[in-house]
Amino acid sequence: MDANLDRTNFGATLLVIALVSVPLILNPEAGAAAVQQTYALVAANFGWLYALAGIAALVVLLWLAFGPYGRVVLGKEGEQPEYSTYSWIAMLFCAGVGAGLMYWSVIEWASYYDAPPFNVEPRSLEAAKWASSYGLFHWGFTAWAFYCLPTLAIAYPFYAKGVPVLKYSLGCHYWLAGKEESAPARAIDFLFMIALIGGAGSSLGFSTPLIATLISRLTGLEMGFGLEAGVVALCVCTFAVSVYMGLDRGIKRLSDVNMALALFLLAFVFIAGPSLFILKTSLNGVGTVIQNYVAMSTWTDPFTDSGFFEDWTVFYWAWWIAYGPFVGMFVTRISRGRTIRQVILGMLLYGTLGGALFYMVLGNFSLSLQLAGEVDVLAVMAASDGNQAIVASFEALPMSTFAIALFCVVSIIFAATTYDSASYTLASSASHQLHPSEDPARWHRSFWAVALAILPLTLMYIGGLRVAQTSVLIASLPILFTGAASTVALILSLRRDHGLHRD
Repeated sequence: MDANLDRTNFGATLLVIALVSVPLILNPEAGAAAVQQTYALVAANFGWLYALAGIAALVVLLWLAFGPYGRVVLGKEGEQPEYSTYSWIAMLFCAGVGAGLMYWSVIEWASYYDAPPFNVEPRSLEAAKWASSYGLFHWGFTAWAFYCLPTLAIAYPFYAKGVPVLKYSLGCHYWLAGKEESAPARAIDFLFMIALIGGAGSSLGFSTPLIATLISRLTGLEMGFGLEAGVVALCVCTFAVSVYMGLDRGIKRLSDVNMALALFLLAFVFIAGPSLFILKTSLNGVGTVIQNYVAMSTWTDPFTDSGFFEDWTVFYWAWWIAYGPFVGMFVTRISRGRTIRQVILGMLLYGTLGGALFYMVLGNFSLSLQLAGEVDVLAVMAASDGNQAIVASFEALPMSTFAIALFCVVSIIFAATTYDSASYTLASSASHQLHPSEDPARWHRSFWAVALAILPLTLMYIGGLRVAQTSVLIASLPILFTGAASTVALILSLRRDHGLHRD
């Protein structure tokens, strides 16, 4: 066994996976009901806290970027970035949003069109306006703010202070300096590992049925849990091999290739689809979000109690919070040599732009089919599910089989790169020490690649989408509080080390 292995957190995390998965498998109906009741309870009582957290994260990041600490280098003074801007963007984007984005970008508008926010009449022109806009909001600046704060909180002590521990608890280094193996530090890392497994499991729970549906359409294989399990095995093998090869030869190359394929897919759909409608609707959607960003960020639906806020905004903010430490640790590993300002602006702008491109092209293409009467996407969703509605949308394209195959390949690689990063981060968290240029042991990274498949298989077995959403919300709640502590620790560390001078 590797001497660098943190046996305590390694064993405790595996135990939690077993304690959660086994009862759900043995009694799936009761398990599904219990997790859904938990979701309703947490969302109703703590939803307002998630909304406040999103606003606070953006405000703090803008102050850090344009305030006295924006030019602080994550590394030695004058050190150049380790990775090119293209590779850095590709890796952070694939790690942060890849697996779930392929599902939601195509079909999320349908839920907003059918049950819109702000008491708007369903399936009206006003509903169509919000349907083409709200996805941009949910995958925009606030999402990446939840990712960026943990990145800075971990990266600053890792590079600037030279702490040889790449763990989530490093974000609280201001208080835990010299106590990296203490009980509080281990507890913080344990909470992070559980949140990551819940968040990563949910992402694979969204993307796996979609990939299975695409493969069924291309091959004629019958849809079912067996095919979904086969897709999980395919994804596990892909990212196990990639994570075994390491950061430069595996994750970086896979991310670079998939970014190019994804951009080609978007260009194909834009050119082959209703280009003018996509352009006009996208511009209108961006304007709607800009005009209403404050209202969308603070709306908690206190009067109509429609459930939109709890079902969508709270779910998304919980997803980003649960995923935030994982993305933060991974982006830390690839951000040596960049300034605090470069990391903040890069994550907020490039991350938001990347997600927006998918929603503007794929989402508005699917919306156009509904509005033009070419494909009744809502009827397909009602009769089957969102995955079949996505296939039906792509069937409307010329060279539809090619488009579906390309979409399938990009989805598989996005899932693989997401779990490459998750496996890498879990292995880092369960290691005692890790220097800036050092990777976790190969067997350790590959082990977590396999272990990560257990929870999504369980979620798909007992109830699919809603159960996956619930696991994210439950896992994110403790991270909400530890994230606030790490943000305070970052600010105190910067004040202590750099004072309050301006650039």
